[in-house]
Amino acid sequence: MKKIARPEPQVTWISPVGEGFQLEISATINGLLHQLVTVVADDLDESLWAQVSSGGTEVQIPLAVLRDALDAAVGQVHSESWYDEQLPTDGEA
Repeated sequence: MKKIARPEPQVTWISPVGEGFQLEISATINGLLHQLVTVVADDLDESLWAQVSSGGTEVQIPLAVLRDALDAAVGQVHSESWYDEQLPTDGEA
């Protein structure tokens, strides 16, 4: 089974030099502060992007795509135990 952490997230407005005004979600895990997601604006058109780090690369996903995915997840994403509970019992089949 994979290891899961659910730390208390911290939302902070930041303004790194030369990078504009950003919104960062971070959390402390095992005593270390980790940057989880940063919302950034594109220099050319001000479009908003969710930026995450993956394998040493900063990956940007359009914020609109992330928002649509989160909206779609509500009511549609379920745990394995939820599906187990939906299976008919012997008397219901």
